[in-house]
Amino acid sequence: MPHNILHRRYRLGGVTTDYLGDAAALDRLAGRLGRRPAVAVVDRAVARLHGGRLAAVLRDGGGAPLPRLVVPGGEAAKTVANLERVWRWLAARGLPRDGVVVGVGGGAVLDLAGFAAATWQRGVAFAAVPTTLLAAVDAGLGGKTAVDLGALKNPVGAFHPAGCVLVEPALLGTLTRRDWRCGLAETVKAAVIGSPSLFRDLEARAPDLAGLLARGRADRPVPGALDLPWASWIDGAVRVKGRLVSADFREAGPRRALNLGHTLGHALELQLGLAHGEAVALGLAAAARLAASRGTCPRRDADRIVALLAACGLAVTAAAPPRRATAALVAGDKKVRGGEVRWVLPLRIGAVDIDARVGLDDMLAALAG
Repeated sequence: MPHNILHRRYRLGGVTTDYLGDAAALDRLAGRLGRRPAVAVVDRAVARLHGGRLAAVLRDGGGAPLPRLVVPGGEAAKTVANLERVWRWLAARGLPRDGVVVGVGGGAVLDLAGFAAATWQRGVAFAAVPTTLLAAVDAGLGGKTAVDLGALKNPVGAFHPAGCVLVEPALLGTLTRRDWRCGLAETVKAAVIGSPSLFRDLEARAPDLAGLLARGRADRPVPGALDLPWASWIDGAVRVKGRLVSADFREAGPRRALNLGHTLGHALELQLGLAHGEAVALGLAAAARLAASRGTCPRRDADRIVALLAACGLAVTAAAPPRRATAALVAGDKKVRGGEVRWVLPLRIGAVDIDARVGLDDMLAALAG
């Protein structure tokens, strides 16, 4: 992977977010913190795999190590109990209102740490260190923070953007095959929403992606994965999301495009025990097939979307889960407006309809292929 990924700046809800990615991105953290008091909330797996690097860079502007709370990664991190644990730890550390919470980990840990920052002392600054592809292209940028509540995904949260997002490529080298697949689901989603050039670039490397990801144990690292042009792909996905979020920070309109694949995906994630990216891939594939069947998306584009997801090692069909439970989860989705679910469907590669009316039965039929 090339050393330089990107440096982009966005104005999100009154906060300037600098997105920085290169081989020494984390070396900039101390300078960003300056003399402000700071603490770090760190994904347990990242602490285990990259302890030496974190010990070197998780320091304040004076060079002192940051107090560190290690939390479990994955969706299990996003509970009210874990949020309370972070709050109590911040209280014990006495983090003041001019303090900074640094989140280090995948999307779930960034959601947890970001929401803790949003609510502690009515809001302290947040810095994000994404350590998965999914977090780098999605969760790290945009300001959405949340925890789950029972069977509801992300119902309790706040818009609270990070002042800086630091991505260091070497930290991605330990990702499992499942992690890469999940990150690619969100990368493909971004391309479908707003970047035909990114989609073409991914599609051109589909044989390489399939060779690395379509087969093999999901829980193992992937030798050679970093040889692919992730720098360009991350940049492309971030540009799509950054453009939408800058224009519509609180999701009143255009930002809803980012929910492509998510309304059904969240329900599948909870019911089928899938990882987030796996569920999004199923939701995206179903949305593409349904749009093609309705004549609102060219069949060729829908087929290309499904084929690219499959090349990334992602399942693109599934048996429909029980309808009643699915309907309840979809009805509880945050994207419901006026009692009606507003679905996002592709119009073509690079454009989406953010206000589609879709019957759940039709979407579940499309899920099965």
